[in-house]
Amino acid sequence: MNPEKAMLTPPVEEGKCGIWTYHEWAEADSTNDLARSFPHHHIAVCRVQHSGRGRFNRPWIGAEGGLWASFNLPLESPLAAPTLPNWGHLPLVAGLALLSMCRAFGLESARLRWPNDLLVGTRKLAGILVVRPSANLAIIGIGINIFNDVVSIADQVATPPVRLADLLTDCPCIHDVMAELAKHLEQTFRKFAAGGLPALRTELEAAWQGTRPVCLETDEENIHGMFMGVDDEGNPVLSLSDGQTMTVSALRVNRLIES
Repeated sequence: MNPEKAMLTPPVEEGKCGIWTYHEWAEADSTNDLARSFPHHHIAVCRVQHSGRGRFNRPWIGAEGGLWASFNLPLESPLAAPTLPNWGHLPLVAGLALLSMCRAFGLESARLRWPNDLLVGTRKLAGILVVRPSANLAIIGIGINIFNDVVSIADQVATPPVRLADLLTDCPCIHDVMAELAKHLEQTFRKFAAGGLPALRTELEAAWQGTRPVCLETDEENIHGMFMGVDDEGNPVLSLSDGQTMTVSALRVNRLIES
């Protein structure tokens, strides 16, 4: 969508969120489209999202009660950083920020599913879509089920959904979730910008909560094995049935399916 068209309706609320500034709409087609009109450290958020999307343009249902937000980050590294990080790893960075936020709320059972889903058990709590509209800006689109009705959409999504309100005894309000996520996203991004994915190796090793059988779907073949984690380039690493270890280029993978 043209970002100028997306901005025809003014936000209903604006304010500070730590070092961030948020702009909130009652409804919107896509917060990622809205975010294109803002500089870094601004958040576009809406209460109802009509045309949210995930990887490969898969639809994301954004009913009232969830957090549907896009966080703008500057693509820059500290002068002291040895090398420029691979910005293609930002979905993993955002996933670690989501996990860190969950830990802060006392939710220890959340885990990542490569490359961009936050799960609790086998149910999906949040998803991520990163776009880079320019060389120096990334838009981190994140959708989190919080108070929204997930029962009615269970048959419309590939992974059964779960919401934060059903996982926490004292679930924070949507704005508090947004503020906590913004804080952890900034912290995780700074660490990544200074040292790349290797700087987050410890967090990544714990993010998957153990190994599990998966199928990696590529254009050429389906690869079955035990998901062991990722290498320093963010590529999934599998243990195969013959005892061999296989690293699959992330660029080849269309989808990871947990068996």
